[in-house]
Amino acid sequence: MRTATIIALASAAMPALLNAQQWRTIESARQLTSTAETKVSLSFAGGKFELSPLPGNLLYQMQLHYDEQAADAVHRFEVTGRQLTLGMSQANMGWRALRAMNKEEGGSMTVGLNPSVPLDIDLELGGAQAEIELGGMHIRNLAMHVGLAGSRVNFSSPNQMAMDKLTMDVGLGGLELENVGNANVSEINISGGMDGISLDFGDRVMRDVKINADVAFGGLKIQIPASAGVTIQASTKLASFKPHGFTKVDGAWVTPNWKDATTHVTIVANTAVGGLQVDHSEP
Repeated sequence: MRTATIIALASAAMPALLNAQQWRTIESARQLTSTAETKVSLSFAGGKFELSPLPGNLLYQMQLHYDEQAADAVHRFEVTGRQLTLGMSQANMGWRALRAMNKEEGGSMTVGLNPSVPLDIDLELGGAQAEIELGGMHIRNLAMHVGLAGSRVNFSSPNQMAMDKLTMDVGLGGLELENVGNANVSEINISGGMDGISLDFGDRVMRDVKINADVAFGGLKIQIPASAGVTIQASTKLASFKPHGFTKVDGAWVTPNWKDATTHVTIVANTAVGGLQVDHSEP
């Protein structure tokens, strides 16, 4: 896991920083010439990160405020293969850049992506406080590698295409997802989460979804509307698990409406300290 690498760097001896910092702000954008599916890689070491839809005639727009002494900025689009790479060079994603970007005035990265373009998004945040709004976009796959700071992700309106996978590799900062039911996703994979992970599906679940979770510390909280049927296969350590309103059938916990519901959520979870909490009720 890439997030594990970031945490390992954080626990190692910190290298001395250069005394001088040289802050720079760059802006980058690209005209929208095609709505073909595009792969997007976003990397940011530390500070404040924002991602949101960008209506209009641009494929993307970015503003990056960073320390030139600790990082190299990247804004590159490869027409062949349609690969968009923004933020910081992967070589800069270690502890030195993370610490430098969080000092003094602090680093920041703001990105807008055109919601009409089908996207595969790979997001790596070293130690950024992130606010991410993905409502109304076309997202095929979303992978998030979150290191040492908390992040919040919201699907305020439905994803305009079926999402194959939503993958979360979470470190020390925890992660909150809101209105996950609007993600239109069939598979959610979760690992890590030492400060806890929260998934709130909101008031609906657009399609059947399976959640695979392996959470060691901090626990996993999932809020699912009563209209969806839910089944849970859980292995919990150091924590009891007796979900309210569920019945145990053949080793799994099942809601009474499982057979009659039009959409279903299947949870396969392995949790330790903090445990698993599932709330199946009206939001």
